[in-house]
Amino acid sequence: MMLRSLWRSPIFSFSYYANLDLSCPYPSFQSRDLTTTHTMHYITKPPCDPKIMTFGAFHTDHLLEIDWSEKMGWSRPQIVPFKSFSIHPFSACLHYAIECFEGAKAYRGPNNSIRTFRLNCNMYRMKQSAKRLSLPDFDGAELERCIEQLLKVDRDWIPDRPGFSCYIRPTLMATEEALGVRASSRAKLFVALCPVGPYFPSGLKPVRVFCNTSTIRSAPGGVGGYKVAGNYAPTVLPLKEVQKIGFHQNLWMLPDGLVQEMGVCNLFFFWKNKQGEKELVTPILDGTILPGILRDSILELTRNMGKFKVTEKKLYIQEVVEAIEEGRMIEMFGSGTAVSIQPIEAIGYNDKIYEVQYDSKLNAGELSHELFDILTKIQTGGEEHKWVRSI
Repeated sequence: MMLRSLWRSPIFSFSYYANLDLSCPYPSFQSRDLTTTHTMHYITKPPCDPKIMTFGAFHTDHLLEIDWSEKMGWSRPQIVPFKSFSIHPFSACLHYAIECFEGAKAYRGPNNSIRTFRLNCNMYRMKQSAKRLSLPDFDGAELERCIEQLLKVDRDWIPDRPGFSCYIRPTLMATEEALGVRASSRAKLFVALCPVGPYFPSGLKPVRVFCNTSTIRSAPGGVGGYKVAGNYAPTVLPLKEVQKIGFHQNLWMLPDGLVQEMGVCNLFFFWKNKQGEKELVTPILDGTILPGILRDSILELTRNMGKFKVTEKKLYIQEVVEAIEEGRMIEMFGSGTAVSIQPIEAIGYNDKIYEVQYDSKLNAGELSHELFDILTKIQTGGEEHKWVRSI
């Protein structure tokens, strides 16, 4: 009974990031020990053109790397010229997907400042993912400080145009040079940066999503609530399949219709519930979906608005379809670091297309458009905010 309870996924009806503990019970690397080696061969920066500066197409001049071994612990952190790594063919990350990563963004603010958005939450989530894979723990505050130094070194890569940003990709992977499914005795933590343009160059753009009834993204008791590498590869084929029939993404759910995510986004449903109340609903954190940082931000923002009910709960696709058919669905949208806000214009379920309302002038619903504007202002604006650190 005790063993079963250890594997039971907790259900969070409060903020996953309410009490951020970034500390580490073991000796961690320290930002004060960070060394920097500047490149001798600077890369030509691409133009700030959204058609050219696409997601992940370019990297900056430097990266941060920190090695770990069971015998020696963490090495000193280093900022070095961007490079490829030499990986042994038997490395555990290559065979068993013992790897986790994060995605965050830095923005160019007023007076040439650098602004990071809730990077401490990314550090917390990465620590939880690392623990789930038996990868080494670390002090999240120290990693955050090291990333800030990397951003300073490559600050010229952070675009100063509206809608553009610098994507931050911390990664922790097992590098033990031996086959066998077990906790790795060696690991490498690295952070790379890439300049990115707006996800939607012409503004918000609603998408069509397919309710996948034959494939699931994650199961209860699994690792859907962690940002681990193994969660992503199995989604590539189902995405290709739905794109062939005119959809942009999958809406993931369990066989009983329990709604989870859309692609790699968290989902939100703004409707009039059966009691006639306006309500924003998102699937509860039951361990099968990723605790999105933007998801958490939207929940806090909308609760503070006080204009409608905000609920985290188990939600079934049958309820969603019923709300659309009865004219109670006001709008639907997804949220994630890369996309920010993703409006939805239609869902495909059981060989039928259900159209979802949105404002054609805004290319979004009123709420999703408002949230997009609020979040953009927080991330790039001149005002101080608890979610933003200016470097």
